[in-house]
Amino acid sequence: MRRRRLLVATLAAVSGCTSAGYRATGPRTPPPRPETDAAPASTPDPVEARAQAILRPLNEVYRTVRGPLADFEVADVSDEQLAAARDSLARAREAQSTFSSTVADPPARYQSLPTLVATHGSLLDALVAAVDCWSSLSSIVPVAPARADDTDSAARLTTARTAVQTLTTVATDLADAADAEPTIPPALFLTTDRVRSFATTLDTQSTALERLIEAVAAVRDAADRWRDGVTALERQRYDDARAAFSTAREEYRAASESLDAGPDPTGSFVDLAESTACVVSAGVEAASTAVDATELASAGDVARAETRLDEAETIRNRCVN
Repeated sequence: MRRRRLLVATLAAVSGCTSAGYRATGPRTPPPRPETDAAPASTPDPVEARAQAILRPLNEVYRTVRGPLADFEVADVSDEQLAAARDSLARAREAQSTFSSTVADPPARYQSLPTLVATHGSLLDALVAAVDCWSSLSSIVPVAPARADDTDSAARLTTARTAVQTLTTVATDLADAADAEPTIPPALFLTTDRVRSFATTLDTQSTALERLIEAVAAVRDAADRWRDGVTALERQRYDDARAAFSTAREEYRAASESLDAGPDPTGSFVDLAESTACVVSAGVEAASTAVDATELASAGDVARAETRLDEAETIRNRCVN
């Protein structure tokens, strides 16, 4: 009986230990550390954050301008692309204003931020100018004789000339910026070498486009003189007709000289230059034929004169689709 009571007591003692939290496999897992004991998260550098707010939109601008400006393939640049780049540039300028007013002593890698913002703005200006120039010239090249009296052509040529002036100015600004050797943060896509490359490209192409514009303008003047010659010939004012056709030939030759002066346009402007060259070559030949027609008419051979003038018109139109 006594032994039975001892056994019951032993079992009770063991039961009490188990209910108190005993783990046969080892000590209890300690409770989780209170939240107040957690290691604090690192605080981002406010200067770095402000700088990145400038660099990110600048990279967005660069993505838009780098391809078209590198080879002057600007025909497919949309208004939406230009608008997005303008928005990105505006955000970069706003962030730069905040940076300059807040960071009194920026790290060396960010001291060139004002120059870099201005440089990206210049690149965007160049792209807009190139697009404007192409749009203006493509609306009048090839120069169809039937459209020679298009009153909008003068305005388009003015727009193209203004665009080329912008390209020239940007080329100078970029060259000056590169000579200043700005510090380029590693996170920025633009580099000093790329700035120099853009400056060279814009300078070369602004000269090429200026030549192309002058050639187109000379062709338009030649078209005016051609119409004067036809009118004078129909009215039997042979001296006036001869002078008008001769002047037209000289204008075409002047256009040819402008194209040959080089350098050659690239990218989207290649087709425009080739079309203009075709019109110029045809114009020189057509004007010479028209002078022959005038000589025949003044000699009284009206039938042959009319045939030669028809030949001249056919030659003149051979480059027009």
